[in-house]
Amino acid sequence: MTIAQRLVECGRLDAAARLRAYAGDVLVLRGLPSALELCRVFKSLRRGTDFDCDASETAFEERERLCRAFERDDGVARLFRGVFDEAGMDGTSTYWDRPRLRVQQSGSGVDDVSNSKLFGTGKYSSTLPPHRDTWASNTMQQLNWWMPLDAIDEGRTMCFFPDLFDRPVPNTSRGWDFEELRSKRREGLPYPQLPELDRDAIDRDKGMAELLSPSRARPLLVDPGDVVVFSGAHLHSSVVNTTGKTRCSCEIRSVDAGDLREGAGAPNVDGEACRVPLHWFSNVDTNEKLGPL
Repeated sequence: MTIAQRLVECGRLDAAARLRAYAGDVLVLRGLPSALELCRVFKSLRRGTDFDCDASETAFEERERLCRAFERDDGVARLFRGVFDEAGMDGTSTYWDRPRLRVQQSGSGVDDVSNSKLFGTGKYSSTLPPHRDTWASNTMQQLNWWMPLDAIDEGRTMCFFPDLFDRPVPNTSRGWDFEELRSKRREGLPYPQLPELDRDAIDRDKGMAELLSPSRARPLLVDPGDVVVFSGAHLHSSVVNTTGKTRCSCEIRSVDAGDLREGAGAPNVDGEACRVPLHWFSNVDTNEKLGPL
């Protein structure tokens, strides 16, 4: 079974659509021209590297080169802005972080998010365990935008745990601090890269362990050119890829300042990070950092 039961067709990401996302709906905007162009730009950039999407393993340096080429390309940034424009976003009130390319090769292991040394490199292997983005961002107005750049299937995609959207899940967000992470990294000391599932607590709770089993995960199936938008409060993960093919996707995150000001957002059922790092997000029009409102 896929996530289709909560996948809602959406023409424009207006205030009403954002409220649906905050309530747990997974929205999809079909065949956006800028998203289709992103697929073409990605293929062009890929041809300019030695990255082999059909190889079971490619040297990290080649994955890194491809990711950096994509994320630093001026045309990619313009196309992400095009995606936002085609979705009907208001640039004056919309804040975003930055585009990211995810490259998940078949057979790659699940990232160890407890290891701060992966902060600069873990994104390139991109087999992420179940998590809520809001465990780290602490921003309940955060929306995640996700786009496949090649065809995907149930074995190489991302997945959701919709039964746990509004149910607390044991995790390690209590006291997690991005500023402390930065400080520890500068000193070469260990600190969790991101909050994660509290595996010990889950092992003691058979009901929760069952809700987190792969059989309860709902894979996402959309086409290249489609844009999926969902709340950062959704528990989601990568599907462990054993297909023999690489999954390539891109993503960005956004916050609407009006929703932040008015307190509209997803429920915070289990996040306990000690900061709200709004400075992660910059205004789409002016590039000014988002600050307390």
